[in-house]
Amino acid sequence: MDFLCFLFLLPLCKSIEVIVPDAPVTGTLDKDVILPCSFTPPDGFSLQDLSVFWEITKLQQVHAFTQGQEQLEKQDPQYINRTQLFYGELLKGNMSLLLRKVSLSDEGIYTCFVNVRNSSSAAVSLQVAASYTKPTLQLKSSETLKLGDQVTITCHTYRGYPQAEILWQDASGRNLTENITTSQVANEEGLFHVQSSICVTLETNDTYTCLVYNPILQELTHASLSVTGQCGKCIMLS
Repeated sequence: MDFLCFLFLLPLCKSIEVIVPDAPVTGTLDKDVILPCSFTPPDGFSLQDLSVFWEITKLQQVHAFTQGQEQLEKQDPQYINRTQLFYGELLKGNMSLLLRKVSLSDEGIYTCFVNVRNSSSAAVSLQVAASYTKPTLQLKSSETLKLGDQVTITCHTYRGYPQAEILWQDASGRNLTENITTSQVANEEGLFHVQSSICVTLETNDTYTCLVYNPILQELTHASLSVTGQCGKCIMLS
């Protein structure tokens, strides 16, 4: 008799599988992002049977849904009025979380807990990124320039995240690697101001390009400075 009971109860003990993406989710600063989470719902379950909890590292409660309604009394203040489940999708097993107006402090590991007769969980990583401004170039030199003079060209770009990858190229697309100094300093918001300088010798019809690459957003922006001139004189054109 005990053996028969065990066989009868076994299907009820089958665990659910919570599915989240393996790769980190990317959120753009000040925009909304969706943290995916889903499972295959059992037959005949209702929202009264469902509990969904989203938490971040250190057990901060991001969002909670139990007994057919939100339970946000213990929600961390950072997330108040910024989170939402897709209620029309819950019965389909979609537990994804909408996070509004993403900030740098939202970066971290989020865990999606799901309970329907039994419980399971999975973690998804959120990485935040911010686009860099289009670079500007400044030329530091004496007022009178001649071909063959050495000058310093400085590239500035602002308010990006994370740190940028900076590359200098000449007119032929050849990477320039010598005499380059780059600094990246975070402001009070955590966004970076990038300054990169290169020392070059002016040559006729040459172009110097500063390329700024955001590795998370995979965004590339650039600015160029060209050298034109003859008779020992040159003009710098951006």
